[in-house]
Amino acid sequence: MPSKIKKKKMWSFRSVNNWLHLWLGLLSGTILIIVCFTGCLWVFHHEITTLLVPRKESQFILAQHESLLPPSQIVHIADSLFPNALVRNITYTKDAPISFSVDEVSAADKKGSTHLLHPYSGVYLGEKTKERSTHDKLEQRLEGFFSWAIDGHRFLWLPRDIGRPIVNYATLVFTVTLLTGLVWWYPKKWNKSTRTKSFKVKWKAGWKRLNIDLHNVFGFYSFLLVILLAITGMYYGITWFNKALYWSTKWGETLAERRPVQSDTTKMALIDAFPAAFDRQIGSILSQYKDPHYLSISYPDAKRADASIQVYIRNSMDRQYNNRYYSFDRYTAAFLPNSISLFNKDFYELDAGEKFRRLNYDIHVGSVGGLPTKILAFFATLVAGSLPVTGFIVWYNRKWGKKLKKRERRER
Repeated sequence: MPSKIKKKKMWSFRSVNNWLHLWLGLLSGTILIIVCFTGCLWVFHHEITTLLVPRKESQFILAQHESLLPPSQIVHIADSLFPNALVRNITYTKDAPISFSVDEVSAADKKGSTHLLHPYSGVYLGEKTKERSTHDKLEQRLEGFFSWAIDGHRFLWLPRDIGRPIVNYATLVFTVTLLTGLVWWYPKKWNKSTRTKSFKVKWKAGWKRLNIDLHNVFGFYSFLLVILLAITGMYYGITWFNKALYWSTKWGETLAERRPVQSDTTKMALIDAFPAAFDRQIGSILSQYKDPHYLSISYPDAKRADASIQVYIRNSMDRQYNNRYYSFDRYTAAFLPNSISLFNKDFYELDAGEKFRRLNYDIHVGSVGGLPTKILAFFATLVAGSLPVTGFIVWYNRKWGKKLKKRERRER
């Protein structure tokens, strides 16, 4: 009789999916463990630092009915205090003195320093220095620790050009792993037994079954949050993904290249009218944003004739989506529209696609809804970091667990 030839089964969709889930998970697992757990450490860095290192800074309660010093007056005071200096930045801070930074130019050197003024009287309060206290060493250690954590999260403590692509493409692989994991998790038949296994952790089971439940059930419940964190993370590091995300959220509109906003060099002769005009612009902005965390004015380098003045408004300490940028002509103080900038409008003026892009950072770090969403982001990231570990244990037990048991029985 002719020998029977065993036909190889064609790979089904599920078998291909499961194979991808396994090997993509093993490929990206170690990197994602580092990225996720360092992300967990970073989530509450501001709250932890504020709690452990209370700051004691002199502050002024800003009366709402009084007008703050206009930029022209601050520049005049700076010129009188430092005749050979160039004002580079002015910052109006909530309930605190106005600060201005200057580049002091002399024949010997060039150095920058920051100084404080009373926000209404213009009285000079001295150079801005960090107050020394018994908490300084703890603060330095915390800053070093969180800096170490964020470097691991972004670059794996490698040079930026090397570590950043590795992290971003490992995140992309992990995203595919999440999708294939959802397919693997989905039961072929829905009944009481499969529903229990899919949605509940059997806490009293043996450690192997418990590990499988932690991988499957926790992975399912955290799926949407984890994949959202992955997408918002890849937004920063993968150019083509950024453009594709913009195209999909803007209904086919292509992401334009960023271009610097430039001053009109043909209007240099109008510079004498600039101080009063710019004072009016800043006064209008300060009246519009009644309670910003700070407003910062950045003056351009004198060597760049076409450079513009940048104004940045931060409305809250731990959120970025409601921030705002303005650009002004350095000669006329005219507002320069910037259609390319992500922060060229107030948040309420944006369409749905633009709002998603503005919310990207706050979604990624969990600050979009304050402390509750930070807690959600923390646990979602913790689960994401545990999935490669529990997944590897499942694979190891299925691959070698039975063989080890048989070997142990033989040795007995």
